[in-house]
Amino acid sequence: MRRADGPSLPRGGDLAGLARRVVVLGIAVGAPIITVTWFREGSSDPWVRWGYPPLGAALVVFAWILVRKQQWAIRAALTILVLLEALWIVIATGRIADAPDAETAWASLLPTPLLGVVVCLIVGFLFQRTRTALVHGLVFAVLFTAVVAATLSRLPDSGDYLWVSTRYGVYLGVYLVLLLVLSRAKEHVTAAVADAARADATASQLRDMAYLDELTGIANRRRLLDELGFQSGLVSDSHPVGVVYFDLDHFKQVNDAFGHDLGDRVLRVVAEVAGRTVREGDVLARIGGEEFVLVAPATDHGQAVQLAERLRQALPQELAVAVGVRVTASFGVTELRPGEPALSVLRRVDELMYGAKAQGRDRVHS
Repeated sequence: MRRADGPSLPRGGDLAGLARRVVVLGIAVGAPIITVTWFREGSSDPWVRWGYPPLGAALVVFAWILVRKQQWAIRAALTILVLLEALWIVIATGRIADAPDAETAWASLLPTPLLGVVVCLIVGFLFQRTRTALVHGLVFAVLFTAVVAATLSRLPDSGDYLWVSTRYGVYLGVYLVLLLVLSRAKEHVTAAVADAARADATASQLRDMAYLDELTGIANRRRLLDELGFQSGLVSDSHPVGVVYFDLDHFKQVNDAFGHDLGDRVLRVVAEVAGRTVREGDVLARIGGEEFVLVAPATDHGQAVQLAERLRQALPQELAVAVGVRVTASFGVTELRPGEPALSVLRRVDELMYGAKAQGRDRVHS
């Protein structure tokens, strides 16, 4: 059964999901490079031989968490981020300490340790709040730069490279400012997406209020008139549209004998039973009281009569089981005519329904 909703607004992008996918892609590209580097340089570089296997394992585990255990993503990201930061500091100081002079020491930091610091700053902004990521990044950048400069100062001819390491620290600060700007923009986009989602939900609620019957949740009279007007422009020999109008028999006696609460339950059960009986694409509406109308596109007169008969037979049995009261209904069936006004076909099918009432109720008249 087709609902009364109009077209929904497009949903905003999932920025957290995008961050996860970007990191997974980065790991997928970086892991083979780490593996090849380990095979090529591990025998000659102890920092590669002992440092890269745990690095690769941590990245693989992180990628698995991002793909399969997304609820752990934030905690895992922060844990692995801190471990990576510590690893780059250890590798940097170890390589500098092993070098014979400052020039060789600085060259040993290119490109991986220095680039790894930049990657850590990016990951921090992807998985932390902006202010937290900024403070975290500043602490790490200052600590890394200070440790590198202090270790370099112990080597011969370190003066120029102390200035180079300081300049690198300044670049890291500028990079953090750029990340801050981008992160603020991300937060604004996230807020805009959330506002759009709330507006979409509000619009959906307003559409429901405008086009749905409050008691039964099916279409109301306004929605029915819109559907009849729309279908009247499509009616042709190859696209008949059946219209079924039914009214519960002696419903006032049900309200008088059992109360309006039970009467409301009867109406809700009628809507549920009819909703299960009709097809996807049909529109079922309650137009007031105990009166219901069904618009069935691509349904000729004979098929509409058969549909009405199924409903007529099902309703009393279903109501007896669900509510404990057996209530019948009288049906009128017709076909919509090309260009016919909605009120015109409703008057015509209403007269047919009253013909069923006049013939003794609990029957289909067409």
